[in-house]
Amino acid sequence: MKGASTLISLLVAAIAGGLLLVLLRPDTPSKEASREQSDLSAESYVEETLGLRFKAAPEVRRVPMDIWLDRVRENLAAQFGPGGLARRSRALELMGFYEFSRQPMEKGLTALLSIGLRGWLDEREGDLLIANDFDEDQDEDRVILHGLLARLLLHQHAPVIIGRLSDDEWFAQSGLYSAIAESIKAKLREESRESFSLPTALITERESLLASLPIYLAALGELPQEQGMGRIFLETRLRTRSRTLPDLIEDPPRSTFELLGGDPSSIVPVTLPPPLPSQANQLEESLGSLQIQTLIEWMESYEQAQALALLWRGDRYRLFANASGDHLLWICRWETEAAAARASEILSRRNDPPGMPERHFTVLTREKTTIMINCADSQTLDTTRELLSESRAR
Repeated sequence: MKGASTLISLLVAAIAGGLLLVLLRPDTPSKEASREQSDLSAESYVEETLGLRFKAAPEVRRVPMDIWLDRVRENLAAQFGPGGLARRSRALELMGFYEFSRQPMEKGLTALLSIGLRGWLDEREGDLLIANDFDEDQDEDRVILHGLLARLLLHQHAPVIIGRLSDDEWFAQSGLYSAIAESIKAKLREESRESFSLPTALITERESLLASLPIYLAALGELPQEQGMGRIFLETRLRTRSRTLPDLIEDPPRSTFELLGGDPSSIVPVTLPPPLPSQANQLEESLGSLQIQTLIEWMESYEQAQALALLWRGDRYRLFANASGDHLLWICRWETEAAAARASEILSRRNDPPGMPERHFTVLTREKTTIMINCADSQTLDTTRELLSESRAR
């Protein structure tokens, strides 16, 4: 079930979170230098901090919430395709994320990009949207503006290409860039401690949102936060100097497995057998290491989830349909046979909510691979198993 992190994880996160902007600029500035930097405009401050220059003057637009929400939905449709979020919601529900039967993914992602926020980067248009009553003379909005400008500056130099990245790669890159922006905001809050001695209403609203979201989406929202894996990844690598900030911007992580500390060269592409002519392929995607972790945490424990997430070596799922209904085939590869067996054991413990239509479901273990098949009828389940056997024989 949804679990809390271990004490060790919290300590590591707290240490990493405390590094903040110092990690972005390895040399500790003098008090005089700090005063000079604080006198810079928001644009100049961000440029000096990141060591980059704006390629075009920042476009900051004040908009009412309805326009903001429309732009968010347009971006989501461009990234995931028409109806793509509904299909992902269904696929994740069939895997075991039953929360999506109650709250569609589009609703949750839209909330994640609008609630508890005062501004947002429209990556399709390359401009910043801020609330109509945004006041940069107020400490909180001033800090937020710096974070927004950091996201825009990163976008101008290394844009996240909407609609071209896999889900997991999009999550990883967005998580890193948001973590960079959050580190800058955290440093500015530290410099204005009196204004942020207590959580602001906006911060409380954001925390309440994350607590109410399905665990799959909450994990995405937490990536750039102080104890989030995006921040830990960023600040640990800068502190140890294993990566530089320009290097991270030019070559960001391509998977959440890398954000979690895994070696991306160990990922092995997973191929699904082609669907039958009678089967309509609705969606093919990968869950990725982070969402493997959230699924295992939801079904078992945080500790087990952490261990298996780092033993993940690639996965692929397909949502497809025929005359009897919709079906899911999911293949996940692991580092060891023991990990595959343990994952299969956990994923087999289904506890379908009351009132759900009968499903035909099995989880198989083949050496270092876990296979989940969830079908609307027994015939499709048997046919899918036969396809897998034939594919393996070839």
